[in-house]
Amino acid sequence: MKNHSRRTGLKPSEMLLDRSYHHAAMKRLPDSWKRGRPDIVHFALMEALSTPLFLKSMLRVYVHTINDKVITIADNLRVPKSYFRFEGLMVSLFRDKVIKSDEGNVLMELGDSKFANLINDISVDKIVGLSTAGVQSNAHRVASIAKGIDDCAFVIGGFPNGHFSEKVTKHLGPTYSISDLGLEAHVVVARILYECELLEESVDHKGDE
Repeated sequence: MKNHSRRTGLKPSEMLLDRSYHHAAMKRLPDSWKRGRPDIVHFALMEALSTPLFLKSMLRVYVHTINDKVITIADNLRVPKSYFRFEGLMVSLFRDKVIKSDEGNVLMELGDSKFANLINDISVDKIVGLSTAGVQSNAHRVASIAKGIDDCAFVIGGFPNGHFSEKVTKHLGPTYSISDLGLEAHVVVARILYECELLEESVDHKGDE
């Protein structure tokens, strides 16, 4: 980790934990198998923030970390497609607690919050977990749960191995698996949001009749 610090010019405390570089240093950390993959979050955010739902301000996005940090994403954020630029953005966020545009608009904020507090703060009508350990279903049926509900939260794990911790699971509503395969987080995000968009379009068309 010190070698990587010297190469990047960052203090060890300022670097994102990345298994590609810090595998040896991570071995003694609690739940180490769930850490060190910021690329998973990057891919998932690129999927979510590129959807029509987000572009129409119909989707709110939050990232909750294993250390009870919460990243709040503003409606106007366009996440960098380059991982290295994304990494730099995250380093700045964890250092400064906020990222603003050149015009002074807040794009991302970092705060402290347990998962239970986050759920209370966003005040949703239903919370749906998505996990390989959930009840077998498909993306269409799971997305249909949100039909007729003002606010529904879909919780997707952004870690490489394992399942939601107990402190997360106990606050979830029904939990589903949308495939008999272990899909990556960004694929789950894309499929669920696409089905939500189809449901939204069907409601709009009915309103036009």
